[in-house]
Amino acid sequence: MTNIIKIIFSRKITAITVMHGRKRVKPTAEVEKLRKEKEASKIKEYNGIVAACFEKKSKCEFDKEAFILTTKILSQNPDFYTIWNLRRSILLNEISEDCSEEEKQQKFSSELLFLQEVFRHNPKSYWIFNHRRWCLDTMPNPDWKSELDLVGKMLDMDARNFHGWDYRRYVITRLSCIDSNALNLCKTEFDFTTTKINQNFSNYSAWHQRSKLLPNLLEDEQLGDQGKKNLIDQEFELVKSAFYTDPDDQSAWLYHWWLIGRDILPLTKQERINLLKREIATVKELQEIEPESKWCLQTLLVLLRELKYISELNTKEAMNIDEEVITICDQLMNIDKMRAKRFEDLRSKVIFEKTTNNLVQTSPNAQQEIIKDKG
Repeated sequence: MTNIIKIIFSRKITAITVMHGRKRVKPTAEVEKLRKEKEASKIKEYNGIVAACFEKKSKCEFDKEAFILTTKILSQNPDFYTIWNLRRSILLNEISEDCSEEEKQQKFSSELLFLQEVFRHNPKSYWIFNHRRWCLDTMPNPDWKSELDLVGKMLDMDARNFHGWDYRRYVITRLSCIDSNALNLCKTEFDFTTTKINQNFSNYSAWHQRSKLLPNLLEDEQLGDQGKKNLIDQEFELVKSAFYTDPDDQSAWLYHWWLIGRDILPLTKQERINLLKREIATVKELQEIEPESKWCLQTLLVLLRELKYISELNTKEAMNIDEEVITICDQLMNIDKMRAKRFEDLRSKVIFEKTTNNLVQTSPNAQQEIIKDKG
C-alpha cells in the first residue's frame, strides 16, 4: 500500500527540462529535501485517513464522519473500489424509510455533483462510472437527458474515451425506456456518431456505436426497400472515405468487415455477388495507391474467397481467383511478419484445393482416388 501511495504522490523531476522556451535547472538539495518532506507528510496524512476509514468499516459505523473520510480518499484516489463500496453502504444507511422522495433525490443529486468533480481528474475510471450508474439507478427521478448532455461534453473533450461511449450506451438504453419515440432517439444518436467519425475516422468506439444503431434504423418500415438500400450504400461510402483518408487505420476496415459479413438486408444470391464484386473493385482501386496496406490486402482475401465459393465460376475463373489469393498471401507474409504463419497456412490450403481441383478436372477417377487415399 505504501509503495502505491508513493507513486500517487511522487513527481519525477528531470535534471534539465525546457518549458515555455526556458530551462529549468535541477533543484538544490535543500529544495529537494523540502519537497520530499512535503510528500512524506501527504502520504502520512493519506494513510491516516485510510486507516480511519477502514476502522469505521470494521465497526459498521456508516455515519457522516465515515462519508467525509471516503470523500477525502476518493478525491485523491478514485480507483480505490473498496472505498466506493463503503460509500454506497453509507448512502443506503443515510436513506432511511422515513426519508421523503425529495430528500433522497437531493442526496443523490449532491453525489452526482461530487462525481463530476472527480471525473475532472480521472475521466477513464471504471469505478467512477460504476458508482454513477448505481446512483442513477437508485435515485427516485434520474435526469437521463442531462446525463446524455454530460457524456456528450465528455466525448467532446476526448472523442475516443471508450468508457464514455459505454456509459453513453447505458444512458441511451435508459432513455429509450421512457422516450415515446425511440426511433427518433436512435436517429439522433446515429447522427452523433456521424459527427464524431467525420471529426476523426480513427474513432473505433464511434464505429462500434454505429453498428449497434444501424440494425434498429433499418427496422423503420417507412424507409421501404429502396430507402434501406440507400442507407446501406451510404455506409459503404462513409467507410470508403475513411479508407482513402487513412488506409492503415483498422477502425473503418473492421466496420467494413461487419457490413459485409452481416446480413443486414435480405439479399438474393446474385445481389450478394454484385455487392462482393463492387467492394472488390473499390478495394483494388485503393490497392493501386497503397500496395502495401495490410488491411487492404486482408480485405481482398476475405472478399475474393467468398466470391469464389458462392459464384458459379468456370474452371479458369476459379483458378484466377486462387492465383490472386496466393499472390496476396505472399505479399502479406512479407508485410505482416507477426501473422506470416496464418497467411502461409491459407496459401497452402488454396494450393491444395487448386491442385485437387485440377486432378478432378483432368482425371475422371481422380476424385475417387483422393477419397480412397484419405480413407
